[in-house]
Amino acid sequence: MWAWKERFMQENFVKSEPLSGIVVGRESEEMCLLAKFFNGFANSTRLSILLLLAQRGEMKVGELVEELEAPQPRVSDHLRCLSWCGYVEVRREGRNAYYCVTDERVLEVLKLGEALLRDNLEHVAACDDTEESC
Repeated sequence: MWAWKERFMQENFVKSEPLSGIVVGRESEEMCLLAKFFNGFANSTRLSILLLLAQRGEMKVGELVEELEAPQPRVSDHLRCLSWCGYVEVRREGRNAYYCVTDERVLEVLKLGEALLRDNLEHVAACDDTEESC
């Protein structure tokens, strides 16, 4: 089973067009940028914001603060981070700021993450390399 899975990954994933040009290594600029990209999903508050926006569509900052039960400055900082990285966009109307997911591919990453977690839940839960608290 594992040999088939490894061969499938090598044939279909490793040689896929989008990743084939990335220079691998800790000092690789492309690798560092890819790590930063995934870091946008690695914080529980940012991930919660993305999931809420994916589930409910456009939301005001105050609605996110209320739903997350987090201080407004913290939520705003995370929204700025997500906006700067291109995951969400802001629309201003008077004194209100409305946020939404900018790109369908962000939703696809969230869906893939959920599917991978569902398939590997026991392993992820038992992993010693992850932090206990989010």
